[in-house]
Amino acid sequence: MNLKETLEMLNKVVNDNKELINNEESTKQFLILPFLRGLGYDTYSPQEVTPEFTADFHKKNEKVDYAISINGEPKIFVEAKSMNNKINKSAPQLSRYFSTFPSVRLGILTNGIEYHFFTDLNNANIMDSKPFFIFNLTNYIEEDFDHLVKFSKNLYDYESIKNLAESLMYTQSFKSVIKEIFESPNDDFIKFVIKERFKFKVTQQFINTARPLVQKCIQESLAEIISEKFDVTTNNQATQERTTDISEIQHDDKKTYYTTEEIESLGTFEEFEGVNVVLPNSESYKKLLKMKMEEYSVEKGNPLSDFFVSSVLTQGNAIVGYLVGQYSNQQKDTTLYTVKSNEIANFLKGNPIVEETGFINARLGSRTNKNTNEKTYYLKSCLTNLSFRDIPDLVSKVEDIDTFFKNIQ
Repeated sequence: MNLKETLEMLNKVVNDNKELINNEESTKQFLILPFLRGLGYDTYSPQEVTPEFTADFHKKNEKVDYAISINGEPKIFVEAKSMNNKINKSAPQLSRYFSTFPSVRLGILTNGIEYHFFTDLNNANIMDSKPFFIFNLTNYIEEDFDHLVKFSKNLYDYESIKNLAESLMYTQSFKSVIKEIFESPNDDFIKFVIKERFKFKVTQQFINTARPLVQKCIQESLAEIISEKFDVTTNNQATQERTTDISEIQHDDKKTYYTTEEIESLGTFEEFEGVNVVLPNSESYKKLLKMKMEEYSVEKGNPLSDFFVSSVLTQGNAIVGYLVGQYSNQQKDTTLYTVKSNEIANFLKGNPIVEETGFINARLGSRTNKNTNEKTYYLKSCLTNLSFRDIPDLVSKVEDIDTFFKNIQ
């Protein structure tokens, strides 16, 4: 049983036996030990996973719930709590264990649901007061799973763990600062924004006057970045990079892989006003969508639609527009429309059938501004985890989007 299968099994155990797993021993038996086995550790070998590990602690009779040894030397200490106990951020008891053995550089505090990972970034052999990573068995994303894999027996390497810990620590700190600035910009930030574009002396009175305007601009700028540059999904699921060297399609809840041949079968290419025009192959999209015809929709993609995204226009890294095609005359002829990325709503008003039936190779997403209730739209590849940029020749770079649109009108 691999790690992902173990996590699925443990989720079922938690859901089916909440009332029965009601103390520390049952939590160890039914949740923690299977979790460690999923990471590749031999819980049946006391030389590898030692329960009630005794060390020279400051307090007599104090023992580690589990000591995990690699190559005969303790590397990880695990402190267990009952599933019914919530975990505090600090772990003084585990900290005492940690400082006793210089070879131990990783501490895990767990109640069988949450796993808090500690190390010694600040001072060697003194456990940090806060965990650098928390894994929740019942609520995790693919990125969390990728981090968890690094703690498995066959991949365990402290330098890699340390790099991960530092990365996560800096990420959390930077995000916290950025969030604070975005939610409530301080005087220094407002002054910085003003002086980047204007040369006059910035007074405190002007800073106070400009504060609500700067807050509004932050919100609008973030919305534009998300809409035009990153092209994220509405449900905020973590996107996966495409892998093209896999010979077979693999399907699970998290990833979908496509072969190079399958991707290249999605359309034929023609030249139009300096950009590549893609005429989608409906049959290829039907095959890769892997769904029944009655399930086709604007949210999932619709290879039977007469409309299709022919080319995605980029300026730098940002998507700035689309060439949208429409089949006519029993698909013998095509008509192309030019649509700027921030004018999709206007295009839909003129072509309401698109909003109902979708595009051949695009999904239609929307976001609503919480402050203004204004709805904006964006387009995304209808194939799971395959972006427009991954489809051969679909992306066309333009230096000046306004000039491009003007020339082809």
